[in-house]
This record gives sequence, structure tokens and C-alpha cells, in this order.
Amino acid sequence: MRTTYAPRIGLLFLAFLSFLTVLPAMRSEGGGPLAAGTGGGENGTGIFSGPPFLVTVSVRDGYDDNLSTSKLNRQASWFTNTGISASYSFGSPRTRFDLNAGAGVTYYLKPVSGDDYDTNFNVSFSLTHKATPRLTLSAVVYATYQQEPDFSLALGLDRRSGNYFYTNDKFTVSYQWTPRFSTATSYTLGALHYDNSAVGIFEDRIENTFGNEFRFLLWPTTTVVAEYRYEIVSYDDISRDSTTHFVLAGFDHNFSPQLNMSFRGGAEFRSYETGGDLSSPYFEGTLNYNLGKNTSLGWTNRYAIEEPDVLLNPSRTTFRTGLTLKHDFTARITGSLAAYYAHEVYDAVNAPSTISPGFNEDSFDLALSVRYAITRYFAIQAGYDYTDVISGISSFEYSRNRIFAGVDVTF
Repeated sequence: MRTTYAPRIGLLFLAFLSFLTVLPAMRSEGGGPLAAGTGGGENGTGIFSGPPFLVTVSVRDGYDDNLSTSKLNRQASWFTNTGISASYSFGSPRTRFDLNAGAGVTYYLKPVSGDDYDTNFNVSFSLTHKATPRLTLSAVVYATYQQEPDFSLALGLDRRSGNYFYTNDKFTVSYQWTPRFSTATSYTLGALHYDNSAVGIFEDRIENTFGNEFRFLLWPTTTVVAEYRYEIVSYDDISRDSTTHFVLAGFDHNFSPQLNMSFRGGAEFRSYETGGDLSSPYFEGTLNYNLGKNTSLGWTNRYAIEEPDVLLNPSRTTFRTGLTLKHDFTARITGSLAAYYAHEVYDAVNAPSTISPGFNEDSFDLALSVRYAITRYFAIQAGYDYTDVISGISSFEYSRNRIFAGVDVTF
């Protein structure tokens, strides 16, 4: 029987949306709201400054050459997308809050299943509060309901498979014990739920992760870290529950005001409720680089045991890497690139009741876009997305091209 966590999460989300309606009235302790950043991003205002509360309405037309779930029986279609997004920021010397939310509808001229429309919404916010000179509380919350796969999330199927709800919420308590030594204790809630029960039977789950970092300031630019995590994964419809211990060490280092790097490496040890244990090396790393005021680059890498995206094979080991790049060509023209690659190794199953061979899968996703700010309120944008999945099982292979162009109005 399927659990009912998704409706409960939905009620909490509706309550949160009600809270958002009062945000414009909130003020910082300094007497007024803190001005939001106004970079040249997709929902920004280019070279023009703006208020702390921004709303962007967009309309885009485009062409998608594969709305199916594989390379077989490809269905192409023209589409029109309309969306609205909002951002709000405020802060003080003790408290900082940033909010982004959006919703949209995509209409397909030739849909696959007879459903002409795709709907989506997302909301993210971060809150940091310095309760005392030593104690800091923080929360980072993200929730989305959408149809399209998102390679930056590193979860779920990497091809269209119906709408899904996903949330990832991290709450952290940091305490500065001495000028050099501090700890950061965290709890992370993750939940994934597909509307399509044929997919949800092996994807729907809740992940609870508890972690603690021990941080020591080795030099003014370098902090060494020892970390322990404990993860509990609970599936709704399949016997694939597990617990995992992570034992990690690493560092956070600022090479310069423009370049910083974070790394964690060690091992993870997983035990399945139905029996069987796995262990694997684990590492994750991020690098951020601002090449002057007009260019920013981010690079992420991870190698880990991950939850599988197939019914029969219960485990896989994955290497992921992702690169994001943003560049202001001129004061009005901004370009962006996002590229993601994953190499997945699925373990074979030779149980008495189930036999399934192991296989490898490689996925690649590329997104390019360019934006021209005509005025402070009006901009045009165009983009191209490409996805390719090469799998040891031919029915899992997938490829897709998608182009679009449209206008944004910000006020």
C-alpha cells in the first residue's frame, strides 16, 4: 500500500505559500528592505538596478524533437511556455533571507499522451540567523513539481516520465567553540514522488540524513573538516530501504577573493533492510571562480553509491560532474552554459527470484542560452538544450533536442 507522505508535504507547502504572501511587508532591522542582487541572470534585469522584490513574466515558443520516454517512437512538437517568477531579499547584520519562486505552463501542439499541458512550480529560500555571536541557525529549502528531468538535482529519471514532486530541505546549527574550532550539525530531508505509479513503484522515497562537521581553521584561508553522516532511505512501494554511514575528511579553501574550493572524501558503508551490504569510496567537490566582474564559473563533482532508477537492479555507483558558466558579453547581452555528465554502473542481481545483468549508462545534458536586455523591464532570450543517454539496455537510451526563443518582462 502506498504511503501518504506526499499529501502531508503538500499541506505544509501550501502553508508556506500562505506565509510568502506577507513577505513584501517585512522590513530589515535597519528600517528598510535590503536591496536584492540584480545580476544579468535569466530572471535578472541586466545592467539595470531594481527593487528588492522582482517579478518576471515570460513567454517562449520552441520546438522539441522528442517528448517520448526513449529513442523509440519519437514524438516531436512545437510548444509555447508561459511562466512567472519572483524573487525577494531582505536582511540585517543578524538575519538574511532570500526567496525565489516560480510557476509555468507549457502547451504542446502534438502531445504524446493526449495531455496538452505541462504545469510546474518551484520555490527555494535560504534563511540565516545569528542567534548569538557564537551560534548561527540556517535553513535552505527547495521544492519543485515538474515534468522535465533536472540534471542539476542528480536524482530521478533522466528522460521525460511524467510529473514528479521533489523537495530537499537542510537545517543547520553552527557553533563557534573557540576562534579556530567550530561545529556544524545538520538535518536534511529529501522526498521524491512521481505521479506515474509505474515509475513511482521504484522511485518514490524519503531520505533523512543527519550530519556533523568538526571544523578547524588551519590558516586564514583554509579550514580542515572531519565529517560524519548517517542516511536513512525509506521507499514507499518496494523493499529497497537502507541505512548508510559516511566517514569523510576534507577542506574549504579560498585561493583568492575570486576563487574558492570545497572537498570531502572518504568512504560510505550501506546496509539494506532485506540483507546485503555495500561499501564504496566517496568524494564530492565544488569549485567557484569569478573571472572578473563579467564571468563566473562553477564546477561540481561527486562519486557515490546512488539510488537506482530501474526496477530490478537495487544499487549503482555513479560519477557525476557539472559545469555552469555565465558571461556578460556586453552591458546588455548575457550568455550562460550548463553541462552535466554522469557515468552510472548498475550492479548485477543473481537472487533466486530475480536475475538481472549489470550494465553501464552514460548521460549528458547541455543547455545554452543568451539574453538581451532591451530596457530595464523588457528582454529577449533564446536557448538550446541537448540530452543524450547511452545505456547498456537499448530501451533505456534517449536523445533529445530542444530550441526556444521568447521575451521576459520584469517589474
